[in-house]
Formats: sequence, structure tokens, C-alpha cells
Amino acid sequence: MAPAQNFSTTRRACQQEQPIETYPVDLARKTTKHVLSRKTFLVDYYKYLNDNNEIVLYAHHNNLLKNDTLKVRADLKKLGAKLTYVRNNLYGVYLRSENEADPALHKNTLKNKKKNHPLEQLLNGPTAVITIPLCDPAGVALVMKVLKQAGEKLFLIGARIETGVYSAAQVEEFKTLPSKDELRGQLAGLLSVLGGAGLVRTLESAGTGLYLTLGQREKDLGGDDDASPLDN
Repeated sequence: MAPAQNFSTTRRACQQEQPIETYPVDLARKTTKHVLSRKTFLVDYYKYLNDNNEIVLYAHHNNLLKNDTLKVRADLKKLGAKLTYVRNNLYGVYLRSENEADPALHKNTLKNKKKNHPLEQLLNGPTAVITIPLCDPAGVALVMKVLKQAGEKLFLIGARIETGVYSAAQVEEFKTLPSKDELRGQLAGLLSVLGGAGLVRTLESAGTGLYLTLGQREKDLGGDDDASPLDN
């Protein structure tokens, strides 16, 4: 009996994924598979995607026809996002060694073989990742609209947002949050009212030190004696 039409079409659609990025090749690398093999390339490519995107959404795809895939990719491209079908076993190899400089090295694969990564539980059945360069809740909201249009053919199952692992429900909450710049602006306005122009300038120029600065400001305002403005 011939295979079902939907299954074979989905498989062909998955095989259409051909990453166009190119990388320098170090032929001396001692990788599990040959350094020029497709498997080594994919482990390297998954590392590239995660290293260069602050948000990675994980989705289950089901019976996506070729035209469906093309439409989703086109819609996501307009938003600055990208859809990539992944091979679960190789993506798992990457995840277990994601903290290594070279996850594809054979020694790293052996060393981390028994590690359990929290995202591995999502790698069941046909899986795709949607990569978003910047951590922007509004951008995630737009991407989610594209997924909702695909219905049961492509739906969210989880995410990595910066260094955190999120469930699908948590992503729904995240997409409603203000952006980092909006948060900094709100906090700067609040602290400006409390007095402290120097602190406001610090917040505007050094977003990475935001939480440390706020912690010190809380102590300056009285610590346990006065209620922190962040607790209101």
C-alpha cells in the first residue's frame, strides 16, 4: 500500500529546509561524524541559531504541505523571524553540549551523553524552531498570530527566551509584557519622581546594570524601614 499523501508531502516539505548560511570549516575538528557530514553541519547550525537569536520558539508541525510551509516562512520572514525544521536526535546532541565551545566534538558528545536538558522533553514528534533575533514581546505576539493561522498544523509547545525555558502558557503571558526599553522608561520615570537624575541617566545608558542599580536604590531609600517602590 502506498504511504498516505499527507505524510509523504510533509516529509518532502521537511527536506526542503536547506540553511543558506555558510561557515569556515576546520578539517582538524574531531567530531562524532565526519566534519563535512550533514549531521555535523546540522549540530553546528543549531548552535548558530541559538547563539544568534535571543528567542527560540519550539513548535510541533503536523501534515504541513509544501505550500503551507512556504506561506508560513514568508509570513515569518516579514517579521524578521525564521522557521527551521529540526532533527530531534541531532538537536538533542546540541542541547546536551550547548555550553561547550564546540558541541559537535566527539569528546563533548561522550562527556554530556547522560545530561538531561529541560528543552529535550519538547523534542517528540515532528519539531520546528522559530528563531527571533531580539527579545521583544511584541514580536513574539506577531509570530503567534502566524502560528494561530496555521492551526493544528503548526502549534507552539515551548520556548527558550534568553536563558530561560518557557512553557507555551508562559509564552502567552510573555507576549503581553512591555519591551525592555519601555520598562526602562517606566522605571526611569518612577525613580525620577523620587529624585535622582543621576540614577535616571545610569538607567538610560546601562540597561545591563538595571537590576543592580535598583537594588542599591532600594537600600538608599531606607531598606526595611520604607516600602520599596518595586513592591507596589
